Amino acid sequence: MERSMSDLPIARKYRPQTFGEIVGQPHVASTLSRALESRRIAQAYLFTGQRGVGKTSAARILAKSLNCAAGPTATPCGRCPSCEQITQGTSLDVLEIDGASNRGIDEIRDLRASVPFAPVTGPFRIYIIDEVHMLTTEAFNALLKTLEEPPAHVKFIFATTAAHKVPATILSRCQRFDFRRIEVATIVEALRRIAHAEQIQLDEPALYAVARASEGSLRDAEVVLEQLATFATGTVTEATVTELLGAIESEALTGLMQAIVERNPIQALQVLTAQFDQGKDVSLLITGMLRYLRNLLILSSTKEAPERTRLLARLIDEPADRLARLEEQAGRSTPQELLLWLQMATGAYELVRRTPLGQTIAELLVIKLATREQWQSLDQISRRLEGLRGPAVLHDRVEPQHRPAFAPQDAEGQGSFPRPDTPSPSPLQAAVPSGDREAGGTVSEMMPSDALLTMWPAFLERLGAQKMSLAAYLADAKPLDVNGGVLTIGLPGFALHHEVLSVAENRRLIDRLLSEVYQTPLHVQYATLPEPAAPQATAAPSLGGQPTVSPVVQEIVNLFNATILDRPRPA
Repeated sequence: MERSMSDLPIARKYRPQTFGEIVGQPHVASTLSRALESRRIAQAYLFTGQRGVGKTSAARILAKSLNCAAGPTATPCGRCPSCEQITQGTSLDVLEIDGASNRGIDEIRDLRASVPFAPVTGPFRIYIIDEVHMLTTEAFNALLKTLEEPPAHVKFIFATTAAHKVPATILSRCQRFDFRRIEVATIVEALRRIAHAEQIQLDEPALYAVARASEGSLRDAEVVLEQLATFATGTVTEATVTELLGAIESEALTGLMQAIVERNPIQALQVLTAQFDQGKDVSLLITGMLRYLRNLLILSSTKEAPERTRLLARLIDEPADRLARLEEQAGRSTPQELLLWLQMATGAYELVRRTPLGQTIAELLVIKLATREQWQSLDQISRRLEGLRGPAVLHDRVEPQHRPAFAPQDAEGQGSFPRPDTPSPSPLQAAVPSGDREAGGTVSEMMPSDALLTMWPAFLERLGAQKMSLAAYLADAKPLDVNGGVLTIGLPGFALHHEVLSVAENRRLIDRLLSEVYQTPLHVQYATLPEPAAPQATAAPSLGGQPTVSPVVQEIVNLFNATILDRPRPA
C-alpha cells in the first residue's frame, strides 16, 4: 500500500526533486545542469561531503535527468513513468546499493554480472552506491575493471562521507563533486519554508538554534524540526529547542559573558550554577563559550572591514537583534584581550576532557575571567617599561644605520659617544663588560642590565606582530642575563610556557628576532623565575621535603596561574 505524502517524514517529504531545489550546493547543481544540457555525460560520478547535505538526493535527480522521457535533460519532468519510478525507488533501471551492507567481493561480482544487460525502459542503467568507501579492497579491485571499460548504457554514481578512503584508482575514473557544509542562514531559510508549509510556529532564535545544532546538515535540521512539532505546543522558542537537545541557550551565554565583561564574578557564577542545575553538560557549556568568544573576536577584529555587514552575515550565526548585543560586548574588549580569553577557555576545555573535575574547571575559568586584572596590550606594556627605564634608544622600526648605540658613561655621568672612525658596538657589547663572566649563576644572582630591559618591549612588539601566541607566553617573562651569545630569559614556573617556547620552530623565530632587535647573534635559553614569597601559605611537606601536588591540581594551577594557599596534611 503506497503511503500518502502526509504520512512521510519531513526529510523525505521535502527531499529535492530537481537541481533547482537542491539547498546549499549551487556549484554542484549548476555544473551538472550544464553538463546535461551540453550532453557531456561522464561514465562515473563521485559525490562526497558530510551527512545530510544532499548527496543521495543529487544522485537520484541525476538519474531522473538521464532516464527522463524528455532526457537527458537538466529539468526532469517528474511525471513520466521513469521519473515516478525513480522517485518511489521502484525503477528497474536504477539500482541503489548500500556500500556498508554490500561491501564484499561477492556482491560486486553480482553487480558486474548484471552490467551487460540492457536497461528495461530508459536509455541508461544507473548504479548508485552509497557509502562506497566501505567496500573492501577486493571489492574495489573487482569494480575497477568495469569502471575502466563500462558499456555505453551504464552509469555509476558513488556517494561517500570519506573520499580519502576511496582508492586513487577509483577516484581517477570519476568526476568528483564536493558537497559543502550548508551555512546556518541557508538552513534557517529552508526550515522557515518547511515550518510555514507544515503550520509549525517557530520564533527566529529557535530557527537559528535548530540550524546551529544541525552542524551544516539540512537533513538533521529537518529531523529536529519534526521532533519539535510533536514535542512542543504553540510557538516553539529557543528554550524549547535547548530543552529538547540539551544544548546551552544563547540567552544564558549572553548573560554569562555580560557578567564576565562587567567583572561581576557573583553574577557569572549564578548563571553558571543555573545551567548546571538544569543538567547541562560542562563540555557543551565551554564549547558554547568558545563559540561566543569567537563571535566577539570576529566583531572586534573586523570593525574596519569593507562590506562588513555581508561578511558578518556569513561568519556569525545569530539573528540581527542578538548580533547588536554582541557588538556592544565586543566594543568593550580588545582583540588581544579576547584572544587571551579564548586561549584560557581552550585550555579549560582540554582539561575538562581529561579530568572528572569538569564543573570545578568551569567555575575556575569563569572566576578567573571575571576577576581579571586590567590586561594591557604589548604596546602599552612597552610604553610603561620605556617610561620606567628612560627613553628607548632603540626601536625596531628605526633603520639600523640610524640607531644610536649604547656607550659607557664617563666619570661625570655623561655618555661618551664613539668616534666616527671607531666601529659602533652593538648595544649588548656596549652594555656587557668584556671580561670573562662566571657561568652557572643562579636566577637570583642574574641582574638584568638596562640594555636588556630597554629593548625587551621592542622585541615583544615585533614578536607579537609575527606570532601573537608566543608574545603572550613571554608577556610575564623577564630577560635576565646575556653571556657568550646566550640570552637567559626567566619564565614563570608553568610547564606549558616552557614546553611551547622550547619547540624548535618557536626557538628559531625567537632567536632570529632577538638577534635583529639586539643587533648581535643571540640564542635563547630559559630559566624558571623564583616564586614570590607567600607568608600565609602553608603546605604539607612530602617525604622529600617538597609539597606534594597531584598532576590534575598542578595542571589547574598552571592553566589559571593560581597559587596553592593550603594543602591537606597527611594523616
